Amino acid sequence: MHTENLVKIVQLLDENISTDFVDPNSVIDAAGKLDFSSFSQKELVNAFNLFFAKRFNQNLVLSNRLTPAVIGDLMALITSKLGLLEDNIFDPAVVFPDLLFQFASQLKGTFSLYGKSDDPNINADIKKLSDLYHFDFKSPNAKKIIISRILGIDFTAESNRMLQESNLKDGESAILLVNSADLQSTDFANLLKKHSELQLIAILKLPTSLFKHIETSLSLLILQRKADNEKVVAQVLLAQIPELSNKENFSKFISQLENWKKENL
Repeated sequence: MHTENLVKIVQLLDENISTDFVDPNSVIDAAGKLDFSSFSQKELVNAFNLFFAKRFNQNLVLSNRLTPAVIGDLMALITSKLGLLEDNIFDPAVVFPDLLFQFASQLKGTFSLYGKSDDPNINADIKKLSDLYHFDFKSPNAKKIIISRILGIDFTAESNRMLQESNLKDGESAILLVNSADLQSTDFANLLKKHSELQLIAILKLPTSLFKHIETSLSLLILQRKADNEKVVAQVLLAQIPELSNKENFSKFISQLENWKKENL
């Protein structure tokens, strides 16, 4: 991925999409009329997500739904290192059309992805962007990995819906972006108690430098639905993801993931 191409794409969007367009649907419709044929899929996803962050920065509702690109990158890396990737990627509750594509853009190989939302505008946006990015977008009919974000407006309700069996089937895993505070709550403890069919795989705290305030920090929650009569004995992986600028510590973290996989999966 060439940085200069990211700049070119963002400039192209800035120059051709009116600032009067203040909602994602209008922005994506306008972008669909532009020619991006000389850019790679990864460049397009990263540039569009940069543009979304810039365009909707002052919109409190939308900005709270945006996910920094680096988080999607980390989720893809961690899922891969733990051996949890599948040929199908699914987000059953898209809150903004950025995380799913950012995650997928980091992967190599052939795969399909699919996302849906209660909001028809978001559903339309996902489909338009998947076409623009040239992803294979179709409802999964085989084993999949769930990748999604729980906003925490109602942690219990959002989690129950996300983890219902129609979404997460036996033997499948979910990597979820959640508020760190929610994982310290009785709601989370009750969730695990209620869903005894779910195995807690990992809780990974994201680097603190990604957040202005500790109260707004996010973590990665990884769960797996046990297959029938399966007895899972994996030790829960608990870790603080080090700052990305600290290459030595980050390398040790990657080794920790790889060692955990060898010993537990």
